[in-house]
Amino acid sequence: MDKKETALLLMEIDRFFPGKLKLEGATVEAWYRVMKTQDYKEVIRRLDLHVMHHKYPPTVHDLFEKPRPEHNKNILKQLADWEKESIGTVPVQQKLQQKEEC
Repeated sequence: MDKKETALLLMEIDRFFPGKLKLEGATVEAWYRVMKTQDYKEVIRRLDLHVMHHKYPPTVHDLFEKPRPEHNKNILKQLADWEKESIGTVPVQQKLQQKEEC
């Protein structure tokens, strides 16, 4: 999410909850600092859900997507590596290299 999208997000929140938010540069900067790693469309989707279920404006915490372990794509590779290692299909040299990298 870039600064323009952050400003658009805050304007959208203000449309749903008029007068509950100070729309100024410092507010945009603060929200951007936290939300810059978020996908704009996903944040808008979460805002829409929030609006349907709550009568108060969302905070950054309400709209920020928290990392979830089940979204970790590396775990599948790690499980496959463990399986190979357990049945002895990983060469000893490769095992040593993996341990040195950690």
